[in-house]
Amino acid sequence: MTQDFFGRLLPGLVVHRFDDFLATQGSVAFDVRGKTGGQWTFHFADPDPIREGFDKQAGLRLVFQEPAFEAFVAGTLDAVDAVTKGEIKASGDFELLNALAVLMMPLQRNLGWDAG
Repeated sequence: MTQDFFGRLLPGLVVHRFDDFLATQGSVAFDVRGKTGGQWTFHFADPDPIREGFDKQAGLRLVFQEPAFEAFVAGTLDAVDAVTKGEIKASGDFELLNALAVLMMPLQRNLGWDAG
């Protein structure tokens, strides 16, 4: 799921909602821990938005265990609540977490777009 999200689903979502992503400034670094995890940094408003690796200078830094990440992508995890409960470790600009969650709604609700 993790590789598919960063390799196909998120890029497809960016194409689908390009103007919305372009209007958001900042970056989010992801560290997904687990069997198929990895590290990526997503840069809003960037023509090449997804890069492998964890950018410690990103505006928001998130550390997930794989099950929490999968629930986040599926829209079944309240990210703010998960941070409060310690299910997600987060530091930085939490407004970026809210922006990402809003921009991911078509993916989470499966509104019929195809990520390719």
